[in-house]
Amino acid sequence: MSETVHYRGSLKEVTRLENESLEDQCKRLLANKDLPSYFDSYREMLLDESYKEYVVHDGKLYSVNREDVDPDGDIFLSGEGENGDINFEVRYYNGGCSFDEAIEAALKNMK
Repeated sequence: MSETVHYRGSLKEVTRLENESLEDQCKRLLANKDLPSYFDSYREMLLDESYKEYVVHDGKLYSVNREDVDPDGDIFLSGEGENGDINFEVRYYNGGCSFDEAIEAALKNMK
């Protein structure tokens, strides 16, 4: 069922191992599981299996820390926090927008 949702939190960059690509990092976080044929990449698999736990922005993987807030109208805000984290606040109707799309809009508003 679709509803208006409101989240506030932060995105923390997930540190890569030396010489590790984003794809290799996603595979490692998935405990080196085999890639099913219905996924095109480990990145896609990680974002699907860990929906709302990870976000990719500018080729970097971020873990999501968030809390639910009382919903009422659209908000797409983000800004830099301490230690390079990205703080965010999103409020949207999830029948017309996904969490990833809301985070994308908030990150665009930050620039």
